[in-house]
Amino acid sequence: MNQAQIIHQVQQVFNKLSQNHSQQISKETIIRFLDQQSNKMYDRVLFEQLYSRMQKTDNGLITINDFISILMEALQSLKNKISILEQQVAQKQLKVEDDQLYLQQLQSTEEYNSHKICKGSKIRITIFDAKIQFPGNTRVAIILGCDDIKYSTKPANRQNPVWNEKFEFNINTGDEEIYIVILDEELIEKQEIGGQAKLNLKEFYDQKPHDRQLQLKDKYGVVLYSILNLRVQWIHSQTKYFKESIKENQQVIDDLSQDINEYKSDILQLFYPFDEKHQNQTNEKYLVTEQSTIQQIHDFQFYDTSQAQLWVKLALTFTLIYFILVLITNLFKTQFVDLIVLFYSLFYYMNNNKLQSLLHFKIISAMIIVTIIFDIVWFVIYTNPWTTNSVLFFQLEHNLQMYEVIISYILLGIKVILLTIYANLYLMCPDKRVNIYDAQYEMIFGPHLQISLENQDQDAYSFRNTNHYLHQSFSKNI
Repeated sequence: MNQAQIIHQVQQVFNKLSQNHSQQISKETIIRFLDQQSNKMYDRVLFEQLYSRMQKTDNGLITINDFISILMEALQSLKNKISILEQQVAQKQLKVEDDQLYLQQLQSTEEYNSHKICKGSKIRITIFDAKIQFPGNTRVAIILGCDDIKYSTKPANRQNPVWNEKFEFNINTGDEEIYIVILDEELIEKQEIGGQAKLNLKEFYDQKPHDRQLQLKDKYGVVLYSILNLRVQWIHSQTKYFKESIKENQQVIDDLSQDINEYKSDILQLFYPFDEKHQNQTNEKYLVTEQSTIQQIHDFQFYDTSQAQLWVKLALTFTLIYFILVLITNLFKTQFVDLIVLFYSLFYYMNNNKLQSLLHFKIISAMIIVTIIFDIVWFVIYTNPWTTNSVLFFQLEHNLQMYEVIISYILLGIKVILLTIYANLYLMCPDKRVNIYDAQYEMIFGPHLQISLENQDQDAYSFRNTNHYLHQSFSKNI
């Protein structure tokens, strides 16, 4: 199908949710509708990537038109990636075929000497550029030598010497040494050099190209004169070289083919709810209709109403008071558990100031209840002796103990208030378990929709292992 046909099919499916595609709909309503159309839970990681790129209202609402637009952008991005990879596969396949043909010819003609080096073995050196660090005003050049063969680059500007010149030396034993020196016109007149180095052929035995930064030093190997950028490759067995080249290119082809299959699987996962073969299947767990949309939107207003935000701000205010009192109390007794609760609470406020997760309500409330139990035990043990001074402490110490008891009771009151606020926020959501999708809850307590893994279409979940590909391609194109 072409793009227009795909859009039409997606629109037809979304008509089941609402005929008005410009209507603002909550994130939760959309994802429950996708669950219904898929007859299973739509991939949340995939949906979050799409949702993060949509235009949203202050309340986090979106429109069907925006969702379809982002969906098509993701499709185009993945298709572009697939096209590029298929071109790369074709190029690599041609390279493999050429290497195989040349290898067949070599296997019957290539000869080796007593050092197990093929006849015609060469080392190729490409001189790129250099950073000059010795004094002078004239142009510089690089001299390369092996046995009685010498080459020289063209003289280059001293401030920014660039050559990009290639040289070759015949290699017969593998024990040859390649020396490289740098000099300028002044040093030539003085019959001196500006730095030197040698190449050890054993470092290049793998026949692969090596990019190096070669340090050229004085004849004592102490003073650094120049840093030379070059590439070195030694071919000592063409048969072995082409065999390795074929193997490496074939591995690249396999990897690229796997990427292509994963991208195609991503596309199937993206449009799984809009596949016609799923349309005649019904699962009441995922049923979302146009008539229920308005009520569901009302249900999800919990997170964004001014009343809820007022309670959130109130909870944050009491949390800060709680934090200050705990710091003061720590002057006299260590509040380890309270500090843990505070660090968790404040970290969550900084990362999710709208408190969109009921799971964190539960965790924070449970931790506060634990601290209250500790406080009650402490009050039972210390309140009477510390307030009556029955153990006859010094007057100053007794005053501090009285102060500690008072602060502890104030802290207890703050904790009770926080518990009340969190309970009120929790009760404000009419459908606390179904209407809120919480990834952390799923990881801890299991899927909120009890679907047997044996009955799921495992192929449709291939995106779970490949969503990073969509994320990478999406980030570059949107």
